[in-house]
Order: sequence, then structure tokens, then C-alpha cells
Amino acid sequence: MKKLPANFLKNFVDKLGPSAQFALPGAGINAAIGMLTGGPVAALAYGGGDLLLNTPAIAAARVLKPGMTGTLTGVNAAGKAVKVPQYQPSALETGVNIGASFASYPLVDLATGGRLYKDRTANQDKYYYPGIDLPPQVLEELRQQS
Repeated sequence: MKKLPANFLKNFVDKLGPSAQFALPGAGINAAIGMLTGGPVAALAYGGGDLLLNTPAIAAARVLKPGMTGTLTGVNAAGKAVKVPQYQPSALETGVNIGASFASYPLVDLATGGRLYKDRTANQDKYYYPGIDLPPQVLEELRQQS
């Protein structure tokens, strides 16, 4: 098994700020979905949950497999050359970012008991993830077992 770099923790903490900026678009998407499915409280919960899960995950990925930095050069409207710093995330960082965004939604549901949906039809006392339903015969069998 590969050993962690000696200064992993220091680099991890240093990369938390930039990682949070990179996690914001995904958190915004989850907040928008939360707003549509459950209102402002759900938007805050899902967006915040995404940001809290994604930021340290991205920071760790950036320490383990840093992306590439460079400079883009272009011409502005006044005809002057402009240099803009550019960051290209590694494949590990991109995968971690997407995976954590998908994982954050059901984790928030698990933490809140799924109570953030306005129109839930499932038992409010049990975990429920919308869009996932079982065939009626399986549901009946589960009801008989409990």
C-alpha cells in the first residue's frame, strides 16, 4: 500500500480554501435541487451537505494527485494581451468531486431521516430516497415480515 506524503496534513489544510471554491458549483446544483424538492431548508441542507462532504474530499485528492496549473493568454476588448491563471484538476479530483456530490444527497437524507421532502408518501420515521421504489409484491412481502 502506498504511503501518504509526510506533509499530507499541512498540505490538506492549505488546500481546503481553494477546494471549497471548486466545490461550490456542485453545492449550488444540489441546493437548487433541494429548493425544487423541499424548499429553502432543504436547499440549505443539501447545498451545505455537498459543500461539507466535497471540500475535504477535493482537498485530499489535490494532495494525493495534484492537478496542473498554467496560464492562459488572450487578447481583451482593448487589444491588450491578458494572462489569466488556469487550474486543470486531476482525474482523481474530478472523480472525487462528482462522487461526493452524488453521495451527499442520500447522506443528508440519512442524517435528516428524509424529512426534507414536502410531498413524501413513505413512512416519515424511516429512511426514504425519492425515485427508488420497489414493486408492489416486494413491498407487501416486506410489510408482512415486519
